[in-house]
Amino acid sequence: MHRHARSVLDLAVVAFVALMPIRTGGAQTAPSAAKAQPSIVDEVWAREAQYWQFVKAGDVENYLTLWHKDFRGWPCADEHPATKANISDWVRDIRDKKIRFTSNLVREGATSVGGVVVVYYRTPMKYEYPDGHTESVGKPVKITHTWMKVNGTWQIIGGMCGADAPRS
Repeated sequence: MHRHARSVLDLAVVAFVALMPIRTGGAQTAPSAAKAQPSIVDEVWAREAQYWQFVKAGDVENYLTLWHKDFRGWPCADEHPATKANISDWVRDIRDKKIRFTSNLVREGATSVGGVVVVYYRTPMKYEYPDGHTESVGKPVKITHTWMKVNGTWQIIGGMCGADAPRS
């Protein structure tokens, strides 16, 4: 092999190896530039964190920004599915009745399919009223939210809340 061809081949092998992901402990680590980019699932979990911050603050206006205009879902305490028009009623109550609301989101899973992200989690919910009495939702509730990016912003397009009870 000619010396020049050998140098080009050596350079190509070095470049290939340098650009390959590094394997450590069975996991692949991407180059640092790619690693710094959050996944879309991470972006949605960040929006879920905002969701609960808005609820705790009774911030109805910002809470409503999380929901797609065509949303339909089943809130925890509602007998029938709701739309965006009434999804913030409980947050308005927290604000207007000056309720101290607490929760603790426990992630159970997430999936991303075709630009849509579905998250699954559970949380206990506790309401502390100004007169001192408290109400807790017995066991934590299970929540599913389906998110879609609309004009660069993740919005909830569907959801379901259910009791966290084992099957009998």
